[in-house]
Amino acid sequence: MKEKIGESLHKLMHNYRHQIREAASASGIAIPVSHIRSLKCIKNIKNCSAKDISERLSLDKSQITRVLKELVGAGYVIKVRCPDNHRSQLLSLTQIGSELLEKLMMLDQLAVEKMTKYLTAQQIEDFIHISEIMVNNLDQSPSCDKQN
Repeated sequence: MKEKIGESLHKLMHNYRHQIREAASASGIAIPVSHIRSLKCIKNIKNCSAKDISERLSLDKSQITRVLKELVGAGYVIKVRCPDNHRSQLLSLTQIGSELLEKLMMLDQLAVEKMTKYLTAQQIEDFIHISEIMVNNLDQSPSCDKQN
């Protein structure tokens, strides 16, 4: 039974990402999932920095730097020098960035509704609880690089 967990999670994540990409594309929005996740972080993290996004998404800071460069270039995000630490920059959404994220969140909600169509509220709650435990277990495990 346990050997099926990885494959099930892979299929779920692949299908979820595909649904989001397809819905965005059908709506005339061409933006990678990593950019969408970064926009969500900027909206939800107070005084958000590139480091915050990197940590929240478990992505390399250089990856996030490239994503942010594209988001700033597209006019979705602005950077403001942090008043407490002048080497750091705080990120915020522009008006068009907020509007884009709002559209994307509606598409995300449609994908979630489709994905959870035949699930009860208790099953959804249990799934969230179990997946959070699994993520925490993985976060507390030593990485493959650190084991050798």
